[in-house]
Amino acid sequence: MKLDPRHVQLRIVPLLSLTIFISVLNGVMFNIAVPDIADEHQVSPAMVSWVVTGYIVFFAFGSVVYARLGDSFHLRDLITAGLLLFCAGSLLGFLTDSYALLIAARMLQAAGAAGIPALSMLLATVYVPKHMRGSVLGVIASTVALGLGVGPVAGGLIAGYLHWNYLFLTPLALFPVIFLLRRALPLQSELRRETFDFFGTLLLALSVGCLLIAVNMQAGLAAVFFPLLTSAFIWRIRSISYPVVHPALFSSRGYLHGVLVALLVMGTIFATFFIMPLMFRHLYHMPTMQIGLYLFPGALSAALSGLVAGRIADRCGPAFVVKAGFLILLSGFLLIIVTAGICPLLSAASLVAANSGFTIIHSSLAGSVSRTLPLNKVGQGMGVFNLVFFISGAIGTAAAGMFLERLGPDSPESYRMIFTGCLVLGSIGLALFMKSFRNGYVS
Repeated sequence: MKLDPRHVQLRIVPLLSLTIFISVLNGVMFNIAVPDIADEHQVSPAMVSWVVTGYIVFFAFGSVVYARLGDSFHLRDLITAGLLLFCAGSLLGFLTDSYALLIAARMLQAAGAAGIPALSMLLATVYVPKHMRGSVLGVIASTVALGLGVGPVAGGLIAGYLHWNYLFLTPLALFPVIFLLRRALPLQSELRRETFDFFGTLLLALSVGCLLIAVNMQAGLAAVFFPLLTSAFIWRIRSISYPVVHPALFSSRGYLHGVLVALLVMGTIFATFFIMPLMFRHLYHMPTMQIGLYLFPGALSAALSGLVAGRIADRCGPAFVVKAGFLILLSGFLLIIVTAGICPLLSAASLVAANSGFTIIHSSLAGSVSRTLPLNKVGQGMGVFNLVFFISGAIGTAAAGMFLERLGPDSPESYRMIFTGCLVLGSIGLALFMKSFRNGYVS
């Protein structure tokens, strides 16, 4: 199935952009409401973290599951099912007054929302005409960046003027989009009906869950179970014919290096999203709404950068764009280190560079990685890529929070040390990418 370029540009991309934007928005809006949720339901910080952690766990491993199912079911049917689950979880969350059902609603939301970026990336890397892939991936990355930037501002407005419970209503705006997407997306001509590995999927979910719980909540028991469950998962995928993740993926050096690059760099930018609002609060003593205004230019510039990067990638190749994105990202980190605590306008300008660099990398790294795989492995490969994306983000956020707590949030030196770590990790990621890729292919 190859899609008509005009159909992609005028119908599919706008509809997918809207769904991706709202799914990302939903993922980050609740971060700003966590203190209010804890107060209202009288739960501890460790317990209320499940509002975020539970969502990330289901979202992370769900991206692999949807990508795996994309080989056996029509993409439009999978996207429809995901959006219905997303809306059902949102309705449950809005109507319930139970904390347990609230967590269940967030997990149900994540189970549906996970399919949106995973299947969109599969659509862009496999079915979109080759000369348009960079542009479509750029739009996806821009939409993700815009959602991440707008999310805290929108969450603050809704929770401040209405109630945090109204955050659950936002995804219901996608209900009409379900029918429009079903009409816009054609059926694939070829499907491979393979047995789905439910046991392997369960092991993957438990392994990812233990890792994120161990990092986010510093739970020792989860840290003990993580290597055991991971070993069981590796044994499982090596012992059956149709595993949820095929071990042959990792025999490709280029793919493995691309995934490692994602692991290194994605955590640094998620840490930036988490740390910068705290820096504006503690160093510049700003209220929430003013912080949002200072962060918004970074989100807007990131969205615009992704669009431009996608077009350049179609002409010059994704590897060139990824390298340029790394240089811009590292420049942003360096500027943050130099300007921390001096002037909020300088910090906001530094964030423009960092966010733009992240979006440029995100828009083209997927294209470079997808080129290292045979066509029949791209779906699974990009699912694992998305999984690593979110795991890296969760680890980066938790690590940044832990270091900030120990160093103290009121000193500029604390932020300089954290962003020096981001600079080092980003530099390692750039070196690994330059060693492994040339013009989007393995060198």
